[in-house]
Amino acid sequence: MYKDIMSKEMRQMIDKVKNFKQFITEKYDDFNNIYKSIKTYIDYTLKSETQINEYVPNTHIAKVFKDVLIYSELEDMYQNVFHNVKHDPYDSIGTNNPDDYDRLEDGRYVKKETYSVGINDILIPEYFDLKRLKIDGVDEIHRTYQKLREKKDKVRNTLKLGRIVLPYEYTDKNLTKSIKIKIK
Repeated sequence: MYKDIMSKEMRQMIDKVKNFKQFITEKYDDFNNIYKSIKTYIDYTLKSETQINEYVPNTHIAKVFKDVLIYSELEDMYQNVFHNVKHDPYDSIGTNNPDDYDRLEDGRYVKKETYSVGINDILIPEYFDLKRLKIDGVDEIHRTYQKLREKKDKVRNTLKLGRIVLPYEYTDKNLTKSIKIKIK
C-alpha cells in the first residue's frame, strides 16, 4: 500500500514537471517568434534603399521598433511584474465601496485588483507580421510605424505607462540582449 501511494505521488510530481517544461517551452517559443519578427522588421528597415517615411530617416523607424522589442523582452523576463501591477495608493476612497480597497500600513488605500502593462499578446500578427512584410515590405514598415505613432495606439501608450508605473529595475534596458542591436 505504501508503494502505491508513493508511486501515485511520484506520478503527480512527474506530471507537474512535464507541464512546467511545456509551459516554459511555449513561453520561450512565443518570445522567440516576437524577437524574430521585430528583428526582421529592423533589418529590413535598415537595409532598405528607399526612405520609408519622407519626414524621418529609416534609422529612427528602426529605433522605434527596437524600443518595442526591448520592452517586449523585459515583459518576457518579468511576466509576473508586468501583468500584476497594483494601482497607486490613494489618501482616501471617498464614497467608494471599502471592500474594493486594501488599507496600507501608512493609512492610505489601494485598489485590490491589478492591471497589466504587457504587450506581447498583441504584437503578432496585429503589428508585426512576416507574411505582410514579404508581400510589400516598404508599405508594411510604414504602416506599422504610423500605427505605433498614433496617440491612441495601445502599444505606444502601454510602453509609456509601463515605464511610469513599474520600478526602474524592471524597465532597465541594459538588462536585455536586444540593446546590443546596432542601428547606425
